[in-house]
Amino acid sequence: MSISSKAMVLKIFEKCAGKSGCDVCRTHLDEDCLFFPELYRVNDELIEQGELIDNNTICQLLDRCTLCGLCPCPDVRMLILQAKAAAANENGVPLSVSFIADARKAGRLGTLLSRSANWINSRPVTASMIKKTAKIHPDRILPQFPGQNFFQWVKNKGGNAIRGKSAKSGEKVAYFAGCSAGYFFPEVGKATVNFLEGIGIDVFVPEQACCSMPLLMEGQKQKALEKIKTNVETLVQAVRKGYKIICSCPTCGYFYKKLLLENAYFSEAAQAHLQSQTNEMKVPLGSAAGKFLSLPKTIYQKILKDEGYFSSINPIDRIELSKAVCDLGEFLLAYQQAHHLTFKTNDPQIPLIYFAPCHQREQGIGQPYFKIFSTIPGTDMIQVGGALDCCGMGGHLGYKQSFHTLSLKMGQSLFKKIESEKDRFVVTDCLSCRLQFSHVFDRKVFHPIELLEI
Repeated sequence: MSISSKAMVLKIFEKCAGKSGCDVCRTHLDEDCLFFPELYRVNDELIEQGELIDNNTICQLLDRCTLCGLCPCPDVRMLILQAKAAAANENGVPLSVSFIADARKAGRLGTLLSRSANWINSRPVTASMIKKTAKIHPDRILPQFPGQNFFQWVKNKGGNAIRGKSAKSGEKVAYFAGCSAGYFFPEVGKATVNFLEGIGIDVFVPEQACCSMPLLMEGQKQKALEKIKTNVETLVQAVRKGYKIICSCPTCGYFYKKLLLENAYFSEAAQAHLQSQTNEMKVPLGSAAGKFLSLPKTIYQKILKDEGYFSSINPIDRIELSKAVCDLGEFLLAYQQAHHLTFKTNDPQIPLIYFAPCHQREQGIGQPYFKIFSTIPGTDMIQVGGALDCCGMGGHLGYKQSFHTLSLKMGQSLFKKIESEKDRFVVTDCLSCRLQFSHVFDRKVFHPIELLEI
């Protein structure tokens, strides 16, 4: 029997704001999140007035979560995902939302009709009609579609496998480009392949669907799981053939490394694989690779279960894939250090300001791109943004009529910091942030890989 969105939201209230709730995020995320301030406001109002939460309030609350990953409790993130799915099941998902949340479909259609789409988008009247039909906020600038997407470019280049020019290391990677670099910013995907090829890496670009984060945000659970299962099967096959999985998109990387992994180790299959004893559960010890804490099974097996959002996907595959996924910047920094390579920028005179986005920070890998640029003589790059700063775009959410204003409000703190450095071009590895910064600022925004040379 499916659990209602109301029941899920009440569980979140109980964990975060109830009498026994931790209440930490009341102050921890009071300025850098849209969801938790509203959760506490609603909770306090309901207590004061003695009323029950209604369905409209539930939907408005859930729409404020962008799955940025900044909240400290993984079980709460899973509850939010389940609540979003339950709400979508109860209320349905509008066609306009389904279209803009399916980034792959929108991107492929945009490529196919790029001339017509870009011509229409450049005309204020027709662009306004499209925004109204798709329920896109009238102030949002519609994207320009490339005439050739990244995946078409790969096939024209010679197929999905690309041999490094001087493959001395024998290292090979499978590149998961994601929808943004695949369809909206193919220059990022091209730069990634060309750079990896140039340092001697064999690159394989597997068939891939959307990582499904936009679908998860809209509660389209079944549609998301179908795409996720397809990707997991393909990527795990590549891992077993010796490939590392590289993501230039921090959202894709965060999803595969962190979100998809949730609770996988608690499954019976994983415990058997770890050779746990009869009355033992092995639980990962923080972020320490390969280290586990031994707990008594009789106590914890009722609490620690793999019965969440992704439990229908093979837990061993989820674990294996999570271990193999590597952020592009993380991979390049390690490769540069291991092979004592010197990288360059294509224009060292440009002053730069770098922002490490939420999903990059939540992978716990430091700031590899900033370290790489700091090794390049003459490069003028400074960092901006704290541990909780977010641009607020939330992928496709920033385009929605109902979210656009909230999106800009969420990013205000970060925007002020960037605005204080007026003469610098903005660098960020998140293409969702790129869309937001391009909307707010009249200056160029780059992915770090676009600026690197060998």
